[in-house]
Amino acid sequence: MSRLDAAFVAVIFVHLAVVLVHTVAHLELQIVPGPVDLAFVLVVLLIGPLASLPILRFNRPLASGLLAVLMAAAFAYGLQSHFLIAGPDNVSVVATNGWTFVFVVTAIGIGFLELVAVGVAAILFLHAVRNPSGHLGPRT
Repeated sequence: MSRLDAAFVAVIFVHLAVVLVHTVAHLELQIVPGPVDLAFVLVVLLIGPLASLPILRFNRPLASGLLAVLMAAAFAYGLQSHFLIAGPDNVSVVATNGWTFVFVVTAIGIGFLELVAVGVAAILFLHAVRNPSGHLGPRT
């Protein structure tokens, strides 16, 4: 496994961990997403990135392209729901208690990790399409 592959895997699992902590903060603050939001979160933030992992072994361009699209969509969703549009999920209107800090920090952390994931996936995609044999050359 190359360093780039390892970064791909690591960013997925770190993102998953932060999303799970953020989910607990949501529950503790009693911020429950609607059915459409819940479906988006389950597919795009939880299932999709994990689904890209086995694909990485056999088809780097597909796995990295999938992750880039998922994380870009997740970033856009989180940016608007946590910071731009007024609503129960916006960090500026969340009730103040012990979980508020966790909610805000994990919302920021998730956005940062999504941008990192897009970058790692884009670099891996470019390496994979430049060298279709799948060998990434010297470890990067």
